[in-house]
Amino acid sequence: MAFKTYEEATKFLFGFTNYERVVNFDYDASKLNLRRMTALLEYLGNPHEEMHAVHVTGTKGKGSVTLMIAQILREAGVRVGTYMSPHLIHLEERICLNGGMIPGDELVRQINRLLPHLHSCARSKEPFAIPTFFEIFTAIAWNYFRQSAADVAVMEVGLGGRLDSTNIIRPDVCIITNVSLDHTAQLGDTLPQIAAEKAGIIKSGVPVLTAVAHRESLRVISGKCRELNAPLYVLGREIGLETGDEFAVTLGRRTVRSLSLKPAGEHQRRNAALAVAAAFVLSDSFPVIDAGAIRAGLKHVTLPGRIDVVRRNPTIVVDGAHNVASLECLLDTLRDKFDYRRLHLVFAVAEDKDVQGMVRHIARRAEEIRLQSITLTGTGSPRSCKKEDLLALFKDALDEAGASVPIGWNEDVGGLYASAAEAGPGALTCFAGSMYLAGKALELSR
Repeated sequence: MAFKTYEEATKFLFGFTNYERVVNFDYDASKLNLRRMTALLEYLGNPHEEMHAVHVTGTKGKGSVTLMIAQILREAGVRVGTYMSPHLIHLEERICLNGGMIPGDELVRQINRLLPHLHSCARSKEPFAIPTFFEIFTAIAWNYFRQSAADVAVMEVGLGGRLDSTNIIRPDVCIITNVSLDHTAQLGDTLPQIAAEKAGIIKSGVPVLTAVAHRESLRVISGKCRELNAPLYVLGREIGLETGDEFAVTLGRRTVRSLSLKPAGEHQRRNAALAVAAAFVLSDSFPVIDAGAIRAGLKHVTLPGRIDVVRRNPTIVVDGAHNVASLECLLDTLRDKFDYRRLHLVFAVAEDKDVQGMVRHIARRAEEIRLQSITLTGTGSPRSCKKEDLLALFKDALDEAGASVPIGWNEDVGGLYASAAEAGPGALTCFAGSMYLAGKALELSR
């Protein structure tokens, strides 16, 4: 029986296995394979085969690159769908068409469209026959994009690449932003192992763009490209980036100059270089993607939850940094691009992240970044690091670093935001460590 309300339909959807809310799970091809995804899309008539696509993976920056490419395409008049995860505030953020979220009533219709297939899967005696939450949502995205006549779908990988449910497509271009340690229990505990999982999105003959700089990781990606005869373009080698007040990006004979970007951080210019290079590749199919569209796309792009300044005087910054590499970029950017006298950090993190590495990095840099206080809180997820564990890690790390920074715990994120909004002159409060915390802070800012 079809669902009549949004609440009924989404409750049903959240009843499926959701690995985003599971602390530890087996990253195993017998459980996480593309057979369920293939069956879902076949049931829908293979909507993913009816449009152009861009596939984006990487340890960090993949969401930013996805949004930059989508904005460039919109500025060029190309109808673009984006698929991203996790959401910050609204579930519907994951599926957008030309920047607008899928409407709630449309999401209900899409879930109802899949009901006969999902009921059939539930009756199957095959092991691991029932799709996951993410697989169902991925299928909904493709069907919605087809029904909405999208020209291009920009698909962000959920986890890794090789076994991810988005890895069902043959895109126009594949992007591997970078490789650093994250999800090590699933993807491996060395950079080359993680690179191999990311390289799983590479397809025969499809151009690959990357900003990976780690030598052994790049060797893994290069080897996969040679194996599949996929052209490889590396930032700093085939992809040129000239920085300054404005910047320029070059790929082959194509160059766009006088580029500007609102989001802060040198890392975002590297992300932008990949987005521009992707636009160059896509312009072979869509000549309307010209230098003007590229400039306008980067100028107008917004990156929610990514060094996101949600308030001035006093300043509040929201960032979903959840591994050491992204945290390093955040702290570098706060130090170099923001004018403040006192930094107050509100921090939450999932227990399956490199919590110790992140905590030590903050403690070592406490004096350098003028850190005045640390308030720890929960993420609101079952994966959230426990109060006692996080407090102990911070106290030990601060002692080891010789840093005297007051530290406490407060579950009331609303109260923390209100206090940040009333901080005195020269104060900067940063909410970081988790996309879930970033989402809460963003919601409070609106």
